[in-house]
Amino acid sequence: MTDEIQSLFQHIGQLAFNSVPTDEWDIITITVRAILPYVEENVTYTHKEKQFVPKAFLINDDDLDYDEQATPSFERLRQLMYNEAPFRGAWYTAVMTITNDGKFDTEFDYDKKPSFDYESEDAEYAKDFEHFPRNEESTPDWLKDIVQKHELKYHEAEPLA
Repeated sequence: MTDEIQSLFQHIGQLAFNSVPTDEWDIITITVRAILPYVEENVTYTHKEKQFVPKAFLINDDDLDYDEQATPSFERLRQLMYNEAPFRGAWYTAVMTITNDGKFDTEFDYDKKPSFDYESEDAEYAKDFEHFPRNEESTPDWLKDIVQKHELKYHEAEPLA
């Protein structure tokens, strides 16, 4: 993992940490779903004494330059992580959890079709695949159908070490 990727994790985490509307929280969860050029963020916090019922909030980043805001930061993170392992493709869903002591964990889903709040079209996934091609072995079946339908090319297989 590059220093820039690590820095983006910390930046995004700090934005969320600073935006929680209360001091009474235990865990922040940021769920991001992305295909080029669409990014959807859901941010919640939970408090153990309130039975872990998640409460939604927005990351307060309007006063920052565009490139420093959460959405473009996630777009940059997606691109940088793709650059690290292009044969795998880009992730579609990222989940970052942050505890109130500042620790964070991230999970990335490269295979499942993201569950956006709107119904995305095959052409949007095709555009995303053109920008973030993957090798055939790393392409889930639902995406293979789109690749074939739009006559897209797979990334060449990863060279043997």
